[in-house]
Amino acid sequence: MVNERLLRLDEKYINQSWQPTSDDYRAIAPKEDEMNYTFNYSRMVDGKIALITGASDGMGFKMAEVYAQHGAKVIMIARRAAKLEAAAQKIRDRFDYAEVCTFPMDVTDTEKIKELFAWIKEKFGRLDILVNNAGAGDPYIAETPPDEDVDWYIDLNLKAPVRFTREALKIMLPQNYGHIVNISSINGTRPLCGAVYSGAKGGLNNWTKAVAIRCVGTNINCNVVGPGFTVTPLALGQEDNNYGLDKDPNAKPKTVDYLPILHKKSVRNVPTFCVDQAHLALFLGSDLARCITGQIVNCDNGQYL
Repeated sequence: MVNERLLRLDEKYINQSWQPTSDDYRAIAPKEDEMNYTFNYSRMVDGKIALITGASDGMGFKMAEVYAQHGAKVIMIARRAAKLEAAAQKIRDRFDYAEVCTFPMDVTDTEKIKELFAWIKEKFGRLDILVNNAGAGDPYIAETPPDEDVDWYIDLNLKAPVRFTREALKIMLPQNYGHIVNISSINGTRPLCGAVYSGAKGGLNNWTKAVAIRCVGTNINCNVVGPGFTVTPLALGQEDNNYGLDKDPNAKPKTVDYLPILHKKSVRNVPTFCVDQAHLALFLGSDLARCITGQIVNCDNGQYL
């Protein structure tokens, strides 16, 4: 169910050559009790159900940790079950009140996505926050990527968040509430490295705007976090990001050495850290950001001004 007060004003504006009056704005203004509530800044997402993909390490793990710290019931998604459960246990050990559970899966598996959301609906009855974090960069310039890798990186960086968002909206629209946070990249607006990755992240940025437009008049918003170079195991080449595409088990990970690119093309040679991206994702997933939608918010420490 949409916000009826906003919808009536939208219809009046669309259907007539009309300029709103102060009375029109008063008609849709929040009630006094809605304006005077006190926000709990120490528990910004208290009691919310939050789904975070790519949550076993790096930015996704830190986002899961920060969301749990602020009171959310966190569903952590990643491919490797043992690593994912170990990450969840770290959060439980740090915050004795943390409520986290795991659902190991490959985010590109369309049947598993349907299974996941059916499980969420049965177990929790609702979903308040979706953070589409899972992703990986590619090492290619435009004329070099093989078909197999083109398919994989687009599946991971674009198709997966589209499908997760589609299924999340099937829950969020009936409940008329939700925050969707898509983790893109500075490469989505300023391609610097990884041709397929940059194209997919640009698509994710526009997908975010399309979702935001669809949800106008509801209590659902959708925004992008655009990280600059961020210190993660993946970015430093400490984590395999080829997702098993190499047939040779001894093959080196297809990681990109981003540091020289950062030093040559950025304004400031100062990276960001996982916690910086997590704090922005927390804000956009909280009710503090209820009037922000369809926005690309870069967090890059001024690297690409």
